[in-house]
Amino acid sequence: MSEIIAIASGKGGVGKSFLASCLAISLAALGEKILLVDADLGGANLHNFLGYKFPPTGLYNFLREKFKIDEIITKTDVGIDFIAGSGDVLGMAHITKAERQRFIDKVAEYDYKYVILDLGAGTSYNMVDLFNLAAKKIMAMNSEPTAIENAYGFLKVAAYRYIERFLAADSSFQDVSRRLRNKSVSYKGLDDVVQAVREVNPDKAVEIDEFANAYKIGITLNMVRFKKELNVFYGFETVVKKYLKIQVEKLGFIPFDNKVGEAVRLMQPFYYNNRSSAVAACIDDIRDALLKKL
Repeated sequence: MSEIIAIASGKGGVGKSFLASCLAISLAALGEKILLVDADLGGANLHNFLGYKFPPTGLYNFLREKFKIDEIITKTDVGIDFIAGSGDVLGMAHITKAERQRFIDKVAEYDYKYVILDLGAGTSYNMVDLFNLAAKKIMAMNSEPTAIENAYGFLKVAAYRYIERFLAADSSFQDVSRRLRNKSVSYKGLDDVVQAVREVNPDKAVEIDEFANAYKIGITLNMVRFKKELNVFYGFETVVKKYLKIQVEKLGFIPFDNKVGEAVRLMQPFYYNNRSSAVAACIDDIRDALLKKL
């Protein structure tokens, strides 16, 4: 069974797809068999980071045209296998739960060491649910205040979504579940959720506490220009632990490099062509921390 790594971000433009493509190639450099999936269902563009001007056969063909998984996997020149997204197809951002599960089940059957999902930015059910099912979860962000705020918002929604689905089978938690879905009256933090659950069933509250202790995410800081930006790591970790009670592992950072933007514009796989760069070294550090900490 393949192990799933999900890479998410609260907003676009923080270097998530760049990280996903580089991390996949870096893992493959260790001799691992890697499948990289563009799971940004509404705005797929990961193919650009691998040197494809147009996306090859991909998710749309599997979900809507009944292609087999083998028929949508592209063997790349950079040592990984790739499944492209379908961002220009009406309705692809709103695939059903059954479609999503069918795809994940099929992919997991293959003998890849890791399947890396490059998720779309934002908090749609599909993105949050894919993030939650992954064995290893990574949040990509940069030091911009909006990126930090949206990253925290994504994690809050992901944690609350996990709890909501956990409580869904018990009708006595209907009010709690409704509040978890409704941002306007949402609980401020996990302690408030646990207290509300405890008032209904103390045993369930214990289980939610256990969930928080087991829920772990890694964070990366991208496009770092100044050393002081690394303080974002500690501030973010403090807030997440205080309000959400989930574990945060600092995986590393990627320095800003003008050559990255140039490679993206030219649709060239940066890591593969710049193995001796400081950026590639930092990607390798993130890879090693991922394998060790998550």
